[in-house]
Amino acid sequence: MASISPRLVAANLLTMPHAERVAAAAAANSAAGTAGLALLAVLVVAGILLAAAISAARGLAAALAELARFAAMMMSAVVLTTVVILMVLALLIAH
Repeated sequence: MASISPRLVAANLLTMPHAERVAAAAAANSAAGTAGLALLAVLVVAGILLAAAISAARGLAAALAELARFAAMMMSAVVLTTVVILMVLALLIAH
């Protein structure tokens, strides 16, 4: 054990200059990883918001189509009622 200790001390002293570079590279990788995670989070939130907007647009389009169908049905009922009233008036005036 006594012969290993001086070698460990020497190895630590020799690797210390490299340790600073390794620590700096690790810090840079950590910062880049954090920025990447933040970007990923922003993209996920944007995707969720886009999906919600698309779903809302589909719902709105379905509601407008139903409203147009109802308006067409009401228009045909009004036209039919008008024709019937005109026919009844024509029959009453003719007698």
